[in-house]
Amino acid sequence: MPHSKAILIGCGYFSRIHLDAWQRLKDRVTITALCDIEPAAAQARAAEYGIERTYTDFHSALHREQPDFVDIVTRPALHGPIVRAAADRGIPSFCQKPLAPTFAECQELAAYCAQRHVRLMVNENWRWQAWYRELKRLLNAGTIGEPHYATLRHRVADGVGSAPYPKQPYCAAMPRFLLIETMLHFVDTARFLMGDLALHSALMHRANSHIAGEDMVVLNCTTPSGAICVIDGNRVSRAEHEGPVSGDARIEGSTGTLSLLGDGSIVIRPHTGDPIAHTYPIPGIGYRGDSAYSVHRHFLDALQFHQPFETDAADNLQTMHIVEEAYRQAGR
Repeated sequence: MPHSKAILIGCGYFSRIHLDAWQRLKDRVTITALCDIEPAAAQARAAEYGIERTYTDFHSALHREQPDFVDIVTRPALHGPIVRAAADRGIPSFCQKPLAPTFAECQELAAYCAQRHVRLMVNENWRWQAWYRELKRLLNAGTIGEPHYATLRHRVADGVGSAPYPKQPYCAAMPRFLLIETMLHFVDTARFLMGDLALHSALMHRANSHIAGEDMVVLNCTTPSGAICVIDGNRVSRAEHEGPVSGDARIEGSTGTLSLLGDGSIVIRPHTGDPIAHTYPIPGIGYRGDSAYSVHRHFLDALQFHQPFETDAADNLQTMHIVEEAYRQAGR
């Protein structure tokens, strides 16, 4: 099997989740260097994972390391310069979401890579959580017939008080926050489960006066068949059922309903008969249903075996279009 070498740029909170996944794939990939504008951050993470070289300038890292791909884990405003610098060298990028802060910038980056025939994948790991993959499998099997309604809810109470988001405190200063930082995951996952979505209305609110952006979002969407999809999230309330799902989901169809609970368990409720507790393997390791490992493995498979990325730039533009339209509607 081909073995790749890569560099990781951005050594903040989420880099550990990425590096844990890459370490489990060490028979296929080696992270040769880390890069961060804060040298101490890069050095600390390198020491933690036994990586020899660190950089503070991504141009130098790309030039000296000559990686097979780059894993970009910085804040969104820095994605564009790194993706373009990698593309200029013919290096594919595996880029954290959102690809860029605005839809127009996402379009520009997608076109930039396409013109240079360089591959670009957006790391939309949420749809790779084991429970959403299983919901998709059940939908494809016709378990509840034709879906006509879905709601995906997100609830995490880490955004209360005067010092919110302790793991990522910079979130408090983001003028656009919950939708582009968190709920775009749910837009992407809803598209994965239900198909193409059209946005009909968007409601946003700021419950915590200590932050700059929105911390409550409700989106109402439909599919081409007329199915309704509600995406509902906030970071000021606890989930009804605690667990790695950080919320819950419900999909109603012509013959029954699928319910996803906070611990990842799924219940099938036929229109006739008793509810059925659906059994499937729920991963006990990794990040949220082992989604980071799964999406990293998918990226490697697609890159090494010349297969399509599930969330390439063109696909991600559909998610970002809904996000941008939601901000436009809410602003209006």
